[in-house]
Amino acid sequence: MTSNGIARKEPIVAAVVGVDGSGKSSTFVGTLRALANRVRVVGIGDQILHGGPGESISELTGVPLSRSAKFLRRFAKGLRWQRLYKNFKFVELAELAHVCQYVADHDPPDVILTDGQPLINVASWACARFYKEDLSDDDEELWRVICYLGGEDRIPLCRLAYYVLRAWQLPLLNLLGLSYFLPPDLIFLLDIDPEVAMGRIRARGRPIQVHETAVFLDELSRSYGRVCTLLHERRGIPLTTIDANQLSLDKVVDIVMADVLQHLAGEKPVEIPNSPQRAPIEVIATTMSGSIQDQRKVQHIGPAFLSRTSRAVRMHRADSHAQARDITQRLVGEGSRIIVSAGGAGTFNAVMEGCHLAGSVPSDLRLGFLRKGSADLVGKVLGIPDQLEAAVEVILSALETGNCVPADILTVEATEADGGIQHRKLVGFGGLGVFGEVPRFTESRFIKVYKGVLGSLFGDLGPFFVGLGLAMVRWQFQRVLGRVPEMSLVLGEETTATATWVTVLVLNGDLGADLPLGQGLSLGSGSFRVIAMRYQGLPQALRQILAARRGAILREPERYGCIIRTVGSLRVQPRGARPYAVNIDGGAMVAHGEASISVSGKIWLLSCTDQGARS
Repeated sequence: MTSNGIARKEPIVAAVVGVDGSGKSSTFVGTLRALANRVRVVGIGDQILHGGPGESISELTGVPLSRSAKFLRRFAKGLRWQRLYKNFKFVELAELAHVCQYVADHDPPDVILTDGQPLINVASWACARFYKEDLSDDDEELWRVICYLGGEDRIPLCRLAYYVLRAWQLPLLNLLGLSYFLPPDLIFLLDIDPEVAMGRIRARGRPIQVHETAVFLDELSRSYGRVCTLLHERRGIPLTTIDANQLSLDKVVDIVMADVLQHLAGEKPVEIPNSPQRAPIEVIATTMSGSIQDQRKVQHIGPAFLSRTSRAVRMHRADSHAQARDITQRLVGEGSRIIVSAGGAGTFNAVMEGCHLAGSVPSDLRLGFLRKGSADLVGKVLGIPDQLEAAVEVILSALETGNCVPADILTVEATEADGGIQHRKLVGFGGLGVFGEVPRFTESRFIKVYKGVLGSLFGDLGPFFVGLGLAMVRWQFQRVLGRVPEMSLVLGEETTATATWVTVLVLNGDLGADLPLGQGLSLGSGSFRVIAMRYQGLPQALRQILAARRGAILREPERYGCIIRTVGSLRVQPRGARPYAVNIDGGAMVAHGEASISVSGKIWLLSCTDQGARS
């Protein structure tokens, strides 16, 4: 948010597209330099460049995947085998799509200008060469492919074999959500005679690429026109076709620049009244949370909110929990007070951590939980539906009526290898022992892919229980090697004898039937429940976990070698300094000495349950 109370809007993404020799790259560079004299602009082409009024054009460093995309582009240009060229070019464009989204989410400029455009390039090349027979005369099939590339639609199972046999990259991209080729806001298509284009290509004095022939450029030019026209007619994206045969470069640049500035001037800033009832909604979404179906929700979240509310809604995508925390911290520091976490438990806690200012959460801040992850138990307790549209409606309803639930924030402190203290915060559950090892098998980016598959096949808890099983195997292996430290637990004022604990579970409220160990404890009670299970052999450890899953351990704790206490603080005192893992509701922390958990504050969560309080 700007200091004058105006919400920043999403940057305008303007794409300059056309065949080789059309002057596309020269137009891109010239327009970038001209725009930089008037507005903040980032250019995505052979390099990632940025500039603005009073600044010189320079390379934008620190953008993930930008270097690998540049390498792939240079490598592909030298390939003579078309099939290999196609695959390298597809990966390059997928990475450029990520780069564009990263720039839009992190310190966004006024305008993002692109030299070519991933969605338009892929669809046009598919029409012109690689899938010409399937797409040449069928606009409906071409439009379906465009929607699959952009993640708007999912390939139905009945058509999966068809696409796997013809273009395996498309179902891989679509079903796993590895990248979304989103359309631009403005399209500038440079139209040129193929013979003129070939003359310009030869004049460069560089080796001619295998596809650079007048016949193919003519076919590709028609494909560009067809794809751009479909986006214009069916998505309403403004399309400007420029005759690049006779116009000078300066004239073409003037046309593009004037159109971009006119569009930018028409995007009036959203005034934010002082009343918190009309404050903007900030949605922080992680891209790889939950099942494949959940991962596909990201591009639909913004439209789902905007179609149901007159408030300003701003989408922020994060590729990791750390990014989600940093984005939230920046927004709250700028004055945002309505935050919606769109992800699983790890995302939610990262966003919740980012809500802190000077060690506490502002009392007027409201946090929503849009479920998009595995084992998102807090979201279920708050009554948030799994379906996107229904979830958006109940979050907006809770916001308008002030229906909120107070939840305790637990602070986890652990000793680092160098003796320093690391701090984390959570709402939900945490633990150590076998439970501490679970994030090792559920939270890396590669593992997010298998979580997506398991979540689709077995529901929300499928990935969790697979991770729990793998964690049990690893913990047992570590115990046999003597790497699991014995420890005593200080539960409030009570200290236990030193023992090997297979699992120590912490819950700060009743998280429903999926994890019934918090029964009868409200999220805002000012205390939390500790369930500590002594190790009594592998068979008993398995029985303990099964009993915990059913909730039977609450009724007969002694039978299962278990201690259950409701306390305001827990301190873990290990024997020696051997490291051990602590689970922060989906996040991982490694402790090298003492660790402690205590209630440190409260946060108001948007709720649609009857227990919600009116704020």
